Amino acid sequence: MTVKPILFPAPLQHRNFVEARRQFTELVRCSPGGKVIALVGPTQVGKSLIFKGLTELLSRELRTGDRNAMPWVSLVVRTSNDGRISPKHLTLSLLKAVRHPMYEHVGEFDELDHYRPSRGRDEGTMRVALEVALAARSTSFVLLDEAHHLTHTNNRDVRTNVIQSIKCLGAIDRTLVLVGGYELAYRGLFDSAHFAGRLICVELAPYTESSDDLAEWDRILKFCSKYVATRPSTLLLDEAEPLLQVTNGCFGLLEKVLWAARSLSGSKAIDRRSLHAVYPLRHEHEAIKHDIATGKQALASLTTDMPAKQADGIKSTKDKATHRPFMRKPNRALPAYPAVADE
Repeated sequence: MTVKPILFPAPLQHRNFVEARRQFTELVRCSPGGKVIALVGPTQVGKSLIFKGLTELLSRELRTGDRNAMPWVSLVVRTSNDGRISPKHLTLSLLKAVRHPMYEHVGEFDELDHYRPSRGRDEGTMRVALEVALAARSTSFVLLDEAHHLTHTNNRDVRTNVIQSIKCLGAIDRTLVLVGGYELAYRGLFDSAHFAGRLICVELAPYTESSDDLAEWDRILKFCSKYVATRPSTLLLDEAEPLLQVTNGCFGLLEKVLWAARSLSGSKAIDRRSLHAVYPLRHEHEAIKHDIATGKQALASLTTDMPAKQADGIKSTKDKATHRPFMRKPNRALPAYPAVADE
């Protein structure tokens, strides 16, 4: 059996992907430490691809002659039980990633061939060990992919414990980088005051029905038409708006549809019937649509812009605290700033 090649020879450098990658990468590279930089977006838009590219960039730029140093550490967050990750499991995974000598071989096939401490597996001890290890390794960046798994609980206490377990990752001289779905924004991870003043969030957004987005979507479909045979040859452009709707504007989901349609068509060109046959199921489409809408609403709430009417309605209490009785109030309707004489 011959394995067929992937749809495209290389990842498509479409507008939203390129812009998000540029912003996110530059923020990480220029971070002075003490920051939490997050990349969020819907499923199948290329977030993990950007994460992989970032780790490759840091490995080139942060080379050091110290064999024991690990300027950056990366981890793909995976759930441990009940669809969520426990703080202890997360801490252990990070200890393995940073190659702590006491925990590096935990869970390996040859674990019994290495030193196994009789104690030190409790969560408190492991957190202390992680902080010491990150300092000893001179780690400046900790990168977590699939970070939305950190939020997979409706229990606020459990979520608080998870936040506590990653607190040490964002030290004053260290940057915490999070890549994940919109759940990072709307499931409460950023509600913590610890993250509030340090967070910088970049969105890898899906395409919408705006005129600029529709133009870019057409460009994407023209690119796809070069590598995917269709009948008629203009099929993808003819189906531009339906494809935008069923994929929720996500390029990765468009790739999935085209791959499934080509598989269904066999050696024949994709026709309208085979294309429609592989559209996502309604519950899948609605779940992704809801995730995007909720995520964008949460990201909007993270901004500090205050509506003009609301700002006008807020009265300052500064004068009440500093203004003494019978003191003349300053004129707040000055026509211009007072002139200052040259000395």
